[in-house]
Amino acid sequence: MTLEQKKEECLALLRSTKRPKIEALINHITKMGYFKAPGSLRHHRFEGGLLSHSLETYHKDMMLREKKIKNGLSPEMIPVESVIIAALMHDLCKADILRFNKEKRIAVVIKGFSGHSARSVRQIGYSGFVLTKEEKNAILWHMGGEKICKDEHKRKIFFQSHPLSDIIHSADGISIGESKRRHHKRR
Repeated sequence: MTLEQKKEECLALLRSTKRPKIEALINHITKMGYFKAPGSLRHHRFEGGLLSHSLETYHKDMMLREKKIKNGLSPEMIPVESVIIAALMHDLCKADILRFNKEKRIAVVIKGFSGHSARSVRQIGYSGFVLTKEEKNAILWHMGGEKICKDEHKRKIFFQSHPLSDIIHSADGISIGESKRRHHKRR
């Protein structure tokens, strides 16, 4: 799939939510460079890597959502529109801090890089778009929540009681793992 096709898929998914201020969010992420930014310095570190990673996360989230529903969870507990928003926007701040250097064919940091979960939530808010409480939690906890809560047992309880956060965290990890395996195969 080309970068332009991925961009069109992402835009169609975002617009399918029919949420207020979705066009403002789309304009904001476009200005930030979301569609061309690399996803990391280590994985998805190519032009469009952030978009590729976000779409991979979304597709894995939808599979995990279906699995939870088959296991008895009510579909209303994980609304599709929330999966779309949280999956596609969980790493948004990387669009503001990473760029792909075409000459050197590497990802480079152009701004300070810390607290990216909270920074992504703030970036979404700057557009005027309003996240639901569950979407905000899913983005804040997508890295596993170790910086939010030191107690492993409490983190486990959090993920059990917040299925959107659970699937976003799981799918993010799966996407990163797959990228690492692809990268190491090429060496």
